[in-house]
Amino acid sequence: MMMKIVGLLLMLCSGAALAGPVFANYTEEQTTGWAAVSPAVAGLIVRSDADLQLQADEETAEKNLKPGDYRQFFVSRKLPLAADGRTFLFVRPKSSPYFRTFYGAHTFCHWIVDDRNNILYDGNSDAFQLLDSRSNGLKDIQEAQCHGGKCYLVKLSFKAGKYQETSCSTQDIDSGKLSQGCDAGQ
Repeated sequence: MMMKIVGLLLMLCSGAALAGPVFANYTEEQTTGWAAVSPAVAGLIVRSDADLQLQADEETAEKNLKPGDYRQFFVSRKLPLAADGRTFLFVRPKSSPYFRTFYGAHTFCHWIVDDRNNILYDGNSDAFQLLDSRSNGLKDIQEAQCHGGKCYLVKLSFKAGKYQETSCSTQDIDSGKLSQGCDAGQ
C-alpha cells in the first residue's frame, strides 16, 4: 500500500512539473468539507448506467439507507474548467462512509458535470488532475491507472463535444522514470 501511495505522489508531482495541475484528486483523499450535490446531479449520475443504479440500490438496502436518495453517496467541488467563468462540478463518492459501488480495488469513480446538469466526463482511475493546458475552451485532464509497478498517465482534451484521449505515458513507480506511450497490456 505504501508503494502505491509513493507511486501516486510521484505521478502527481511529475504531472505538476510537466503540465501544471490546477486541481488534483485521488482515490484515498478525504472528502470532509466538500459540498453536497443536488438531488438532480446525484440522480443523473446514478441513472446514467443501469448497472450502477442496481448496485447503488442494493448497497442502499444493505446499509438500511433511504432508498432513492442518491445524494448521500456523493460530494463535489467547483472545477475551474473554462476561462469564461461557467460553473462545472467535479463529483466523486464520499470517502466516509465508504460506498463500494463507486470504488474499485484502488480506483474511484468521478464525473464532471456542467451547469445544465449534463455529464461532461465520467472516469474511474487512481488519480485525476485538471491541467492548466486547454483545448477548445476547456482545460485538459489527466488520469492515472496504476498497477504492476507502473502508472499509465492518460491525457484527455476536449474535442467534438467530449473529452478524448490525446496522449499516454508510462511512469515506473520505483524509479519515477517517465516514458512516452503506454504498454498495450495496460
